[in-house]
Amino acid sequence: MDREPDDVVAEASTAVGTAQAHLLPPSLTITAEVAKAVAEAPEEPGNLTRLELTKLGRRPYNAGEVVPAWWRLKSTHESVTGLFDTLHLVRKTRATQNNKSTRGRLHSDAQDLLRAAIVFTSAGLDSAVQALIHHAVPVLINQPGTSRDKYEAFIENQAKAANVEKEFLTALKEQDPGTALIDLYIASKTKASFQGSSDLQGRAGGSLGITNRQIPKARFAALDDFFTARNDVAHRLDMENVSESTTKPLRNLRTQQYVLEMCDQALLLVRDLIKGTAVNLAACK
Repeated sequence: MDREPDDVVAEASTAVGTAQAHLLPPSLTITAEVAKAVAEAPEEPGNLTRLELTKLGRRPYNAGEVVPAWWRLKSTHESVTGLFDTLHLVRKTRATQNNKSTRGRLHSDAQDLLRAAIVFTSAGLDSAVQALIHHAVPVLINQPGTSRDKYEAFIENQAKAANVEKEFLTALKEQDPGTALIDLYIASKTKASFQGSSDLQGRAGGSLGITNRQIPKARFAALDDFFTARNDVAHRLDMENVSESTTKPLRNLRTQQYVLEMCDQALLLVRDLIKGTAVNLAACK
């Protein structure tokens, strides 16, 4: 049964009020019906934009090893899309309530949703790429190529180190040292989140055998702003003037389009890492 517009706006207003108090708390409930009704209502008054990520397309079907990474990427894409849809709902409802334009600086609750989108994208990037390394590298290093070269360089560096790590010696003593050494190598590539574009290219791209032709260095470097924003949000909650003790902390403000482009670039790079790895895996079989 169709619902009256006033009922829809009233229910959405309650949800938005809760969203303003906390960033995505468990008590925030925006039903699909409410979100759809408000999102499809006329956009006046206000200058509203619905943020949309680029579609991922179909996953590669020639390498089963990339499937776990692909599903993590897809889940991240859906979560970030949900945040952008909630942002649109919050802004539309605010404009309807106040009967005024939404031009100008975004309200604090909208900025928090943009910050959440950055953090979600970063977490999904780490999860998907780490899964990709975990499942693909054992196959890739069985054949000559960049992946094998990176693995052998790791073993040589470990063996020639002034102070050989205990984990390396333990791996050598295992009944199957080959498998143990591969596990140690993979752990070295996946035990920490990626700290920047060069780290992502070196740690992930190198171990997966991704060539500059498959993904140019400039594609990785384009994520520098994204990683800077991720660090600002994750480590300081975007707060500035940390040396001040008596003033309200300043917070970084970002436009919707800027955040959309950063998140989109990051997710599309992960997609292309997965696709490039699938090609490299197929060449090994």
